[in-house]
Order: sequence, then structure tokens, then C-alpha cells
Amino acid sequence: MKMGIIFSGILWGSFFILLGLSVILKHTLNVDIPVVRIFLGVFFVYLGIQVIAGGNRRPWGKSCDVVFSQAGVKADAGNGEYNVIFSKGNIDLTRVEVKDKDVFLKANTIFGSSTVGIKAGLPALVKASSAFGNIRLPDGNTAAFGNYLYKTKNYQEGKPHLELELNTVFGDTQVILED
Repeated sequence: MKMGIIFSGILWGSFFILLGLSVILKHTLNVDIPVVRIFLGVFFVYLGIQVIAGGNRRPWGKSCDVVFSQAGVKADAGNGEYNVIFSKGNIDLTRVEVKDKDVFLKANTIFGSSTVGIKAGLPALVKASSAFGNIRLPDGNTAAFGNYLYKTKNYQEGKPHLELELNTVFGDTQVILED
């Protein structure tokens, strides 16, 4: 979850105004208002609404997160990072094209399940890393603990290619080649 609201001026400005009003009311009218407790309560209610409403499943620049939900993500081109956390996700990389330079992508699965689709004719290098999880690759190999390097048939050292870094922790990731 991106925590941009924590660093916003509106949030902190409101907090300090309420804190100042609380101090003034306490010393002039002898009224005690628990501003910090109210502020923390409202903040936690806001976070809960964000999680329930699916506010975490938004693309931020070239990154896309799937949190507490089930979703499919289509990558067009360019470099990016995809995260599947406590969720089930389908990451479609079939529209990614490699032309003049390498394309770097990263897919993380944490306490979830994801399927990563790659175009069959695309030159690709998949760096799979797993801890207490499972990564199934098209050649039939599986990475349960540690690292594994998978190269598609069209991959050639030194030529432009897709470099995909897969990280799975307490989850399951399957890489499939699609036509």
C-alpha cells in the first residue's frame, strides 16, 4: 500500500490545528479533548476503508500492486514492477516487446498465487528466487528454495531480451509460455 497520505501537508496541517485548538480549549475553558486518540482512530478507519474498497490495487507509475484481491494485470511495454500480496494475480506479459534494448521487469508474490504469461517467441531470461514458496517454470523445473535461471529458446547472450526477476515468498508462481 502506498502511504502518500502520511506525508501530505493537509493531514499534518489538520493535526497541528486540532492540537493547537485542544491546547487553547484546555487552558481557557478547561475542556480536555483527546486529539491524538481521535486522530489515530480516524486514521485507522481510513486505512480499513482503503483495504476493503480495494484502494490498494492501483497502478503507481510503472508499478502495479494487487493486495487482498484477485486481479489481472496487462503489461504493455517498458520497465515495471508487479506485486501480488495476499492475493491471486495474473500478470500478462504477452504484449511486452523487445526491440533495441533489454526490458527489465520484476514480479513479486508474497503470501499469494500468481501466473505470469510470456509470449512464446520472446527472448527472455527469468531469474527465479523463492523462499518458502514455489515457482514453476515452463521447462518443468521448480524453485522451492533458492534461485533458478530459466532461458527461453530464443534467448541469446548479449542480444536484447526480456529480463524477468521473479521473487516468491510463502506463495506460488507459475510461468507459462503463450502463443
